[in-house]
Amino acid sequence: MHLRLRLVIIITLLLTAAVLAEEIDLLPIELTPDEMGRLDEIGINHIITDAPTGEIRNPAEWEPSQGVIIRWPLGIPVSLIAEMSEDIVVTTIVETTYQQNSAISSYTSGGVNMSNVNWLFAATNSIWTRDYGPWFIIDGNDSLAIVDHMYNRPRPLDDQIPWILGADWGLEVYGMDLEHTGGNHMSDGLGVSMSTELVYEENPSLTESEVDSIMLAFLGNDYTVLDYIESGGIHHIDCWAKFLNPTTILVKDVPPSSSSYALLNARANYLSQQISSWGRPYSIVRIYCPTGTAYTNSIILNNKVFVPTFSDSYDDSALQTYANAMPGYEIHGFDGTWYDDDAIHCRTMGVPDRDMLEIMHIPLFTTGDTLNNYEVVTTIKARSGQPLIGDSLKIIYQDRTAFWKSAPLTATGNPNEYVGYIPAQRPRTTVNYYIKAADQSGRVVTHPYIGQPWAHSFYVNHGPTITSPADMECVTSQEFTWCPAFTDPDDAELTISYGDLPAWLSVAGDSVTGTAPELAVVEQFTVTVSDPYSSTEQLVTLTVTQGFLCGDANGDLSVNVADAVYIINYIFKSGPPPDPIEAADVNGDGSTNVGDAVYLINYIFNSGPSPACL
Repeated sequence: MHLRLRLVIIITLLLTAAVLAEEIDLLPIELTPDEMGRLDEIGINHIITDAPTGEIRNPAEWEPSQGVIIRWPLGIPVSLIAEMSEDIVVTTIVETTYQQNSAISSYTSGGVNMSNVNWLFAATNSIWTRDYGPWFIIDGNDSLAIVDHMYNRPRPLDDQIPWILGADWGLEVYGMDLEHTGGNHMSDGLGVSMSTELVYEENPSLTESEVDSIMLAFLGNDYTVLDYIESGGIHHIDCWAKFLNPTTILVKDVPPSSSSYALLNARANYLSQQISSWGRPYSIVRIYCPTGTAYTNSIILNNKVFVPTFSDSYDDSALQTYANAMPGYEIHGFDGTWYDDDAIHCRTMGVPDRDMLEIMHIPLFTTGDTLNNYEVVTTIKARSGQPLIGDSLKIIYQDRTAFWKSAPLTATGNPNEYVGYIPAQRPRTTVNYYIKAADQSGRVVTHPYIGQPWAHSFYVNHGPTITSPADMECVTSQEFTWCPAFTDPDDAELTISYGDLPAWLSVAGDSVTGTAPELAVVEQFTVTVSDPYSSTEQLVTLTVTQGFLCGDANGDLSVNVADAVYIINYIFKSGPPPDPIEAADVNGDGSTNVGDAVYLINYIFNSGPSPACL
């Protein structure tokens, strides 16, 4: 080959290799063997500050977003950036103008909306902006701010990104004395966050309560830390779980042959029994993730959900799971260089809208009230500083008529607090509703964020009714068993409980049972019948009457020939009557006569039938 041609080929190969080296991130999401030997370098340049003061809130992923942070060279496809740039600002971290120009060329040819592209010039070690990027809070000054954790990798350039962003964007930065990683943290925006026990393991000099206290001080979150699911790997919570809203958690599902099958099922069951910030148990959505897929590792940005796909037969099912669980959202799937513990969520970091129009509201529960209007209380704050538009503040609701109606929200006099009323409804009515507000910055928001398609819902319950009489009788020294009769037209599962039972009664299943005392007495106790939403109580009066022994006409508490003589004496010689008279009606014909004496003698002397008083 001609020498000059060979040189051209070599130069071309070298240039190609240089470009490829730039395009391919060489550091994995996990620690490299070299980094395992440099763990003492973690946080070497990390800055620790005092915690923010005042009331703090850590916004959730589904709240209004103004942007997303990624890094060049990329770890995500340009097509994903193009879709994100339609609505929000994509901040790309680049180290040099050469990298910026490469990115511009790629973005332009890939259809990215360049008017929604922002640049941050900074050196980085890797693409995992979720793991080392900023955590955002609304601090005690009511301003968007950054919390910086110590990145759990010996990657000092990555660890400085939150401070560089804070300086570039004019945001206060608070540095935690805590080793952590963004993929192992999810927040509900209402004071609750979750991680795996990796956070405890990576901070051995701190007690668990000290770690929890740091999270509370810097993020304003009560902290739930969960045991590991996998025996190995990076142990990030976003590998198997994701908040979809304050009361819904997406949890990974795997084939029964998987070593994590039983643990994931147990974890899903455990979470379903915990109480969310909305005051009700979490709803759990399972998403099937066979080996090599990471469908939980998605990101929510405003009304869009970006889900990793893997060009396999499970993609459609995963996307449909999101669509079913998050009605009203646009669900977008993107193939990429994803792994089973790393995908879109790990490589992107959402940025809350610093001027968001914020609505806070705890949704109404199912109620048994059919007489009073339903009070809807909310706080609405325009962080843009622009006034709210008064006639935009509404509750939009749907009752059994199926038409959507509206009710106004009015100020209560408390700061940023508003109240409105949904009219009282008949039993067995499902009411759907959402809150809407606008301010003069042009922002229009709803609660929940997606509005009508995923509206809040409560049920007007038809409570149970006890139909048993409140007054009963039983006889001394006899067995007594009782359970109330009741009706409930809209609930099949009800519970029965008792209160203030006399000592001789005890609960057996849904009944009370016991042997009545020997002396007549009047007892009282309560019975309560409850459905999942309401209950009804009845005060029961139980009269214990003096009983009698059938055939014991003379009242000596035994049945013998003397009783037959007593009956004959009463009938033929005007002797004293049996007490009670029913005790002498041994043949059960409703009257006391000579036939009863004959019946009794036949029983005593000829093994005749037993006394059968009515």
